[in-house]
Amino acid sequence: MTTSIYEQIAHYYDLTHARLTEDIPYILQLARQSGGPVLELGCGSGRLLIPLAQAGYTALGVDNSPAMLTRAQARVQQLPPAQAARVQLLQADMTQLTLTAAPSYGLALLPYNTAMHLTPPQLTQTLRRVQRYLGQNGRLLIDLANPFIVAATLNDHMVTLENVFTDPETGETIVQMASNWLDAEAQILHITWLYDASPTAGGAVQRTVVQADYHYWYPHQLEMALHDAGLRALRFSGDYADAPFDQESERLLLLAAPSP
Repeated sequence: MTTSIYEQIAHYYDLTHARLTEDIPYILQLARQSGGPVLELGCGSGRLLIPLAQAGYTALGVDNSPAMLTRAQARVQQLPPAQAARVQLLQADMTQLTLTAAPSYGLALLPYNTAMHLTPPQLTQTLRRVQRYLGQNGRLLIDLANPFIVAATLNDHMVTLENVFTDPETGETIVQMASNWLDAEAQILHITWLYDASPTAGGAVQRTVVQADYHYWYPHQLEMALHDAGLRALRFSGDYADAPFDQESERLLLLAAPSP
């Protein structure tokens, strides 16, 4: 796995995902049902770790991006000491995750689109690692974009405007644009993002360009990957209210458990 994209856009990532909160109550509910502790793979800058710690859960956040983990650590340090002590951070490749102490995690998370960064072999490798560290009654949540919606992405390579926001730290105006190329045969959405930062005092616009490949998965493919890793699907949901999944669903949420 590569860290390059998030090393470049860690700051922009937080700004563009500031409003992504709808999954938090759902994940806290799963944590309550499992009793914790929580293992989050692809924890990024701690968007989920903070509310988990605030709700009383011990959590280990794993990510391969030093820049994202630096931001996560800064967030953790802003918590009251008792809450901060519940969070551990680990820089590691989730496909090769090895924990020196192997507690039985009640809940493992591959949160919002994280698994889409993985190739098919990497997904299987990651699921095998998860299976190793889940408790007998543990649960795994994989949160993905609906593959039917991804597969309908216009394949026109056009650059489209996605967002305009102000950086509160610098005062700069940031224009976020994107261009998509869909490889339907390989089930990969290739995205190029462009971030144009306009300084408040004038001067040249600073452009950051990053590219990412998002692998999208259909339910039967996820079930096969789970089986290869010693896991089984408990349910597929289409949103954070656990509505049944269909082609029009907002998301593809998979809740899994160790095989009997």
